[in-house]
Amino acid sequence: MKKTKPAPKKRGPVKSAKRLKVAFAASEAVPFIKTGGLADVAGALPKGLSAQGCDVVTVIPLYGAINREGLVKTDLEFYVNVGNRAYLTEVYKGKFDDATPVYLIHNRELFARPNPYGDENGDYPDNDRRFIFFNLAVLELLRLLKFRPDIMHVNDWHLGLVPVLLKNLSKGDFLRGVRSVLSIHSLAYQGLFPKESFELTGLPPELYSTDGVEMHGQLALLKSAILFSDGIAAVSPTYAKEILSPTLGFGLEKVLKKRKEVLTGFLNGVDMEEWNPEVDPLLPFNYSAKDLSGKAMCRAKLLKVAGLKNIKERPVVGIVSRLVGQKGFDMVVECADELMQLDLTLVVVGTGQKKFEDFFSELKIRRPDRVFCHIGYDDRLAHLIEAGSDVFLMPSVFEPCGLNQMYSMIYGTPPVVRATGGLKDSVQNWSPAKKTGTGFVFQDAQSPALLAAVKRAIKTFGKKKEWARLVINCMARDFSWRKSAADYKGFYKKIIAS
Repeated sequence: MKKTKPAPKKRGPVKSAKRLKVAFAASEAVPFIKTGGLADVAGALPKGLSAQGCDVVTVIPLYGAINREGLVKTDLEFYVNVGNRAYLTEVYKGKFDDATPVYLIHNRELFARPNPYGDENGDYPDNDRRFIFFNLAVLELLRLLKFRPDIMHVNDWHLGLVPVLLKNLSKGDFLRGVRSVLSIHSLAYQGLFPKESFELTGLPPELYSTDGVEMHGQLALLKSAILFSDGIAAVSPTYAKEILSPTLGFGLEKVLKKRKEVLTGFLNGVDMEEWNPEVDPLLPFNYSAKDLSGKAMCRAKLLKVAGLKNIKERPVVGIVSRLVGQKGFDMVVECADELMQLDLTLVVVGTGQKKFEDFFSELKIRRPDRVFCHIGYDDRLAHLIEAGSDVFLMPSVFEPCGLNQMYSMIYGTPPVVRATGGLKDSVQNWSPAKKTGTGFVFQDAQSPALLAAVKRAIKTFGKKKEWARLVINCMARDFSWRKSAADYKGFYKKIIAS
């Protein structure tokens, strides 16, 4: 008797995988406003998450310095109570790309100012009120949008109250039960305010304690987020370890150790639409690893702009940075005489502490044949230095992640860096024997170690075959947000499932 195959089982309609919903809130984001690396991350990670199949809504403040061209004023208006004051809140809408909307929250009294955080006199004295308002407004906006995220991703102290507020919502609140993730970009800035500022939050009085939002008699916003977030992400794996130590914990290491089981580190990525030598619109000449002729022309253009001679055998050492102690410039000052005795050209753009601004300005006067310095920030010049330099100098004492070392490698400019934070995670020390590595890494935060690393770079630059291989190694690295965004998505899923 002939056997017949059993009839196939009937299957119901295939259910598509649920798209992860993420609300991302930060105090700044490119291309709208930028004071530091946080803005680069906040402008790129949401796009990377969208590319990973997430539904992402981003929220930032609408400061007076933000150009409103391209923004659309929505019909969303609401009041936010901060202490005994009710603030009218307006909402504008923009976008990073077609899939990633950005909502900008505005109140004329609190945000219609030329700078995000302060002026020449220091931080604005009402920053507590400004950012408590912003924390409360973010959550109210999500309610009005009827966007209930699976993950609420907040960044640094400016959004430190959001995880606390989420954990203390009343029953029946639309956002009750939403999980939160905190990204720590730098523990050096903690959002510390007087005890009286707590009254502005509307939180239960019992939360103002050492086990809650208080630290050393102050309202501590970053500490609050560390304690109440469901997950914590430092901006590099090494930085996630470093912040558990007294040296780089800045007084929060004990709090972080309590949350160690939910702390991890992901290296930031690079927005390849903005930083890519093949298509960079700010460069006079584009180039790729297959054809580096454009890099040589960018070098010539940089030296022409700087008013310096184009000597092919003399490496151009570039610096694009905030000129502050954290970035290692005390070491540069200490060994400046020795550096100037080396056969190199130095080009610098940046702004920061007056003593470093004055140092580089005076160095330019002393050595006009070897040094160019522009005090201030110039985006076009920054891109030209990344492309036109031969070596990039970034000797940070500590560096949570850092992006300029990644930019330099993408542009074929090997960096000299100290082994800390994201610099350690992203730059591999050059090995002449193995022909591996992407830069010159030194360990000790001391000027002799920095000087030795620069000397190694100059020596390698003189060996054209070795240098060509080093440049190719740099440009072969993938620093796009693809991997980092996938890592964050996996972290979100782990938190949701826990």
